[in-house]
Amino acid sequence: MKYLGIYIKDRKMYFFLTAFICGVTAVINYLYSAPLQAGLYAFKISLTVLVIVCAADYVHFYKKHENLQRHCHLKEVHALEEDAAHTAIERDYQQLVLKLIQEKAQLAEHMQKKQTDMMDYYAIWAHQIKTPIAAVDLLLQVMEENPQEVAEQDIKELKSELFKIDFYVEAVMNYLRLEDLSSDFRFETTAVETVVKKAVKRFAGQFIHRQITLAMENLHSEIETDEKWLLFILEQLLSNAVKYTQKGGTVKIYEKETLLKSDTVLVIEDNGIGIQSEDLPRIMERGYTGYNGRGASKSSGIGLYLCKKAADQLGIDIEVESEPYHGTKVLLTIRQHHTRHE
Repeated sequence: MKYLGIYIKDRKMYFFLTAFICGVTAVINYLYSAPLQAGLYAFKISLTVLVIVCAADYVHFYKKHENLQRHCHLKEVHALEEDAAHTAIERDYQQLVLKLIQEKAQLAEHMQKKQTDMMDYYAIWAHQIKTPIAAVDLLLQVMEENPQEVAEQDIKELKSELFKIDFYVEAVMNYLRLEDLSSDFRFETTAVETVVKKAVKRFAGQFIHRQITLAMENLHSEIETDEKWLLFILEQLLSNAVKYTQKGGTVKIYEKETLLKSDTVLVIEDNGIGIQSEDLPRIMERGYTGYNGRGASKSSGIGLYLCKKAADQLGIDIEVESEPYHGTKVLLTIRQHHTRHE
């Protein structure tokens, strides 16, 4: 009788209705002078049936309530019994609860994957940043042992390694911003040449250190975009261009003519080691390093993935053309009518 009070309260409408019907029946029998024995006989039969039905209903109610209470005290609910619902409304609620359980499971799976991806990225990032830190430490040791013999080349090497550290730190910050998907995009009219020059200025030391020739041509367009994230995309692409272009190579940045005047195609071209044809379709995938990345042990497989993610938010299409040992050409197509303004 643990839930008897709850049961009576839950079924009170039915009890009131039954009492009302019995009352109406008694009044009708009285008005029509029906025999008292017949009325009492009908009442006893009705009461007996009501008790049997209520007893069976209470047992069913008790089991269902006990089962649901047990689920309520569980830390996680993964499923419900298929025969738990007996009415149309109960089945509707059951479908709703099952849908919520499925959505919760999908969200948990998504968060777990996101956490795993983040840990994988941190592991790669830690491995990447250890290299320039070790190089800086070695250079400082050499300088301390022979301070009089510190050459200009040593200073350049030190600045180059510090640049890599700074770039990797900023990369992980941008990774977190993009993974959060709540980054604030601020769209303004921006000159392509201005953004390109900012990106190039940051890599000026790397170009000089690696003796890479830089050519900028025909940068005259003005576009509506988020300058900060376009700069991020250009810096990632320039980083790859410098990384995979041999000493004494060339990097070109220019605008390509298009059929639609509203479109702007910005090209970053190098004459570096190029990309294998089988790697091209997958280079934008998260964690994919390809032949070059595996061979040089320099790639995290995250840079181009983040470029693609940021580009999608800005309404920019990225296309890569490359041949092994014949360089790489990256085309950024900025379609103004596709730019996102959310």
